[in-house]
Amino acid sequence: MAYQLSDLERFDLSVAMTAETDRILGVHLHKPERQEDLAFAYWAPSVGRSRYSAIITTLVLPQDGERVLQGNVAFLPNYLERVLEHVPEGAGIAFMHGHLGPGWQDMSRDDVIAEHDRLAGAVAGGTGLPLVGLTRGTDGAWSARFWARKAPRTYERRDARTVRVVGRALRMTFHPSDVPPKPSAAQVETINVWGIDAQADLARARVGIVGLGSVGSLAAEGCSRIGVSRLSYIDHDFLETRNLDRTHGATVADVLAGLTKVAVAARATARSHTAPSLDLRVMPNSVLSADGFAAALDCDVLLSSVDRPLPRHLLNSLAFAHLIPVVDGGIFARVTPGGTPQHVAWRIHTIGPEHACMVCLGALRRSDVALDREGKLDDPDYIAGLSEEDKAAISRRNVFPFSMAVAAHQVLQMVGLVTAFERIGGAGPQMYDAYPGEMAVLEAQCEPDCEYLALTATAADVGSGLIR
Repeated sequence: MAYQLSDLERFDLSVAMTAETDRILGVHLHKPERQEDLAFAYWAPSVGRSRYSAIITTLVLPQDGERVLQGNVAFLPNYLERVLEHVPEGAGIAFMHGHLGPGWQDMSRDDVIAEHDRLAGAVAGGTGLPLVGLTRGTDGAWSARFWARKAPRTYERRDARTVRVVGRALRMTFHPSDVPPKPSAAQVETINVWGIDAQADLARARVGIVGLGSVGSLAAEGCSRIGVSRLSYIDHDFLETRNLDRTHGATVADVLAGLTKVAVAARATARSHTAPSLDLRVMPNSVLSADGFAAALDCDVLLSSVDRPLPRHLLNSLAFAHLIPVVDGGIFARVTPGGTPQHVAWRIHTIGPEHACMVCLGALRRSDVALDREGKLDDPDYIAGLSEEDKAAISRRNVFPFSMAVAAHQVLQMVGLVTAFERIGGAGPQMYDAYPGEMAVLEAQCEPDCEYLALTATAADVGSGLIR
């Protein structure tokens, strides 16, 4: 049975592709002399709690004799037959073409005939998944829709809310009905820095924060103040007395009341947000839970403030497989046996396509992921036998000013990613050494055999064996 229209009713719909895929299609679909072109592709589903995304995995460009180019363009039956014959297991089919205009494109009568009459039934019958149609404007803006089965031989169109192109920047095209909120008077100075168009993109992007402790609570406050109106907070921890010196907005009364960290962060956001409206989703579960992981898949970009290797490994994988960039940060503080600072550093980096992964950056060790899986990092006897270097690497030493610095740069890298303003977000991974007080921009890329890089745009089940 083909995917039913009712199966999609509870979801926002989205399509995502890498910037490299978009570059190839930009050349292919927009020929000289106003000649349109078309292409097929395979896609894989990425299903969150409230968003269903089609991740474009593989392009199937036309060969000679498979389409007719006469200003307009039409595919021939042999092209579709080739695409259907080689569809990967579990994949759907996307049909893409170019239009001679900018912005989100509506469909012409010929477009509807091609997708509804000629393709929707054949694709659903061959894959069990909806046909995904995409149109690229001359300015690089994409529009997208899903054709799902409503009744026998009847397919209905549901427009996607966003199309995401993920690379050095996160370029999003929004459906025309997703009108950006009118800026409030409280945002005047913010908009004076990066402009109304950038603010519109920031307001409509869903930003998730994983871990609402020392760094995450401050990152949440930063996003709230600059007018991000779609926020998701994911954390299973309850506030403890030992957290009070490092968690924004937390009080002794909150500890006594048994509040979760996400509840404290949500309260602070409700008080401080400058957006005219706020869509805040609170998930009091670990990202290693089914609900927490699904909430992460709903986001356009994630800020990682977790310090355990296992959830960081999951987020590292998710960034590549599901095309959801992750802005990660970490603090390293080594003290002398006498209890005075010996070396303090922190780092902030964006993870995902066209960025290095945490392992290739040296920010995550495969050995620590394995130890976390085995529960060794909670074993005092095991930790006692580690070298001082290894003890420092897995320690959680931190003070509020360190968290403030990391959170600030995480928010700035997120802003740079969404707006494509490198002069705000920086040109690459950042490493700060408190002494002598230098911020370095690192040159890094994944190794050719990197297992995380190999996950790019696969929508692979990266939570298998991790999700509890």
